[in-house]
Amino acid sequence: MSRTCPPHQAKRFYWFIVLPIQSLCLTAMAAPLYGFNALIRPINEVFSQADINNGWAGAMIGGTLFLALGFGGLSYHRFIKLAGSPTKLFVTMNVSLILSFGIAAVACHYRLYWLLMFGFAVPAGISLVNLFLFGLAFLLSWGHAVGKVGFSSGTLGMMLGFWGAVYSVVAPEIRSQYGIFWMLILSGFAVAIVELLSLVLMIEPPESTTVTTSTENEEIPVLTFRDIVQFPSFWFFGFFFLLFLIPGFAFKLIVSAFSDEVFHTTTAVSSTMAALFLICYGASRLGFGILSDRLPVKPMYFIFSSVQAVALLVAAVSLPSMKGVVFFTFLMCLTGTMFAAGKCLWMVTLVRMYGQKNYHTPVMLTEPFVGIAGFLGPLSLTWALRAEDVRTSVSWWLFTSAILLAVATVLFQLLRRFNYDEFANHQRQRLNWNWRSKDTYDRF
Repeated sequence: MSRTCPPHQAKRFYWFIVLPIQSLCLTAMAAPLYGFNALIRPINEVFSQADINNGWAGAMIGGTLFLALGFGGLSYHRFIKLAGSPTKLFVTMNVSLILSFGIAAVACHYRLYWLLMFGFAVPAGISLVNLFLFGLAFLLSWGHAVGKVGFSSGTLGMMLGFWGAVYSVVAPEIRSQYGIFWMLILSGFAVAIVELLSLVLMIEPPESTTVTTSTENEEIPVLTFRDIVQFPSFWFFGFFFLLFLIPGFAFKLIVSAFSDEVFHTTTAVSSTMAALFLICYGASRLGFGILSDRLPVKPMYFIFSSVQAVALLVAAVSLPSMKGVVFFTFLMCLTGTMFAAGKCLWMVTLVRMYGQKNYHTPVMLTEPFVGIAGFLGPLSLTWALRAEDVRTSVSWWLFTSAILLAVATVLFQLLRRFNYDEFANHQRQRLNWNWRSKDTYDRF
């Protein structure tokens, strides 16, 4: 990205190139990631033939992929230094993604589970998170330049859901026609080619004049990893986000296997359920992203956590006696909508908490919490699906998730923005323990 867009052309380039074209291309990496539910059953058919819908094989690969994704994000800046520039890193990670899907195809063909784990799940997770962070930095920089950070984040989220929904429907069709080997090969090449198309029109945004002046930016110090981890609100946000994400990740990754095991649906119905979940996911991220440009995010998160907890509680109570799949699909989509909204405003929240200059570092540090949630969610739900009385065990899983979300709701209300004046004076950053005593740092 050596070219910079002239300020007088910035808004035109944003609306006609960045949003419709580059947002679509830069989020193609989400197709196999957000649509991983389409890979769970094929992997189980190869490695867990006796437990196709509730086997550990597929859940472990999905969980390890997200675990590698979460911790791989910590090395983003180091990888940039090794590659020489963000653009070179972007190209390298796309090549790595192609290779990892090729290894996955070989592993499935020869039934080498260790190769699938260490040759696909781990490198693919690292490649995907670096592609995500590259796209995130580019799209939010443009959003900041034109005063549309929330809108950019929402569009990014909508595209992630779009690609996941497409993959959930298309991948099973490709597998039924050509088998899992060619489905995996085509997945790697298709994603990488679409991602790389974004480089053709890539231009750096001009400096923003809508949020802070250059003088104000110079006065704000650059926060290091050590500065961030000493901030109590970082840890409270991290644990909040972990508890918030676990149910959504569980459904997103194994919704097809879940519907097959609990409701005995056909492949077409389970694929449709997965697609509906991801469509709600994408639409929610766009809608709430737009709203976040006008509203504070703290009360919005209270709504996201509360509604999701109630939906899970209703599902827990009604599942044992539920006859059809329609009402549960509605509750699942409602959960997905709130889950998506919270994921969308994750970056916006960190921008509000740390400022435009320093939000990249807490994003990378929060990625491990995302990875752990992506690991625990699918594995815990798979464990529930393996019980003899599957409906009762899943009901308890839903009830536990609802309780954890209630705890998460409380944790989020304790957060405060980073106080740079206290930091400059070597004072300890505080939490919002007294909810009745508000100041400007409690609101963001």
